[in-house]
This record gives sequence, C-alpha cells and structure tokens, in this order.
Amino acid sequence: MNPCCLQSMKRYIKKHRDVATCDGCGHLLMAYGNERDSDETKKALAAQGMLFEAEPFGPRFR
Repeated sequence: MNPCCLQSMKRYIKKHRDVATCDGCGHLLMAYGNERDSDETKKALAAQGMLFEAEPFGPRFR
C-alpha cells in the first residue's frame, strides 16, 4: 500500500465502514471491522474486475 494511503488512513479511518479518499493519490479507502464484510466487498470488486489492495490496519495491527 502506498505510504500516502497509510497516512490518510491514520487521519480519516476511525471505525468500521468508514470511507475516505487518499490525500496523496486519490485512492478510495474503506474500513471493515469484520472479516465477512471485508470478504464480500473483495468478492464484489473482483467480480467487476476492479484492482484493490487490502492492508490490516487498526489498534490490534499496530
């Protein structure tokens, strides 16, 4: 994940289902507090042929 995305995540993503745009590159940032929601979103993005990256983030991953 781009360093600018990680900085924006720290600034804007605070809870489950928060959505933001990276200040540096404009990528969409989405937060998921449970694995099921995350998996469903990844499946939907893949079905549409969308490229995405997933990065564990939050208090338990720091």
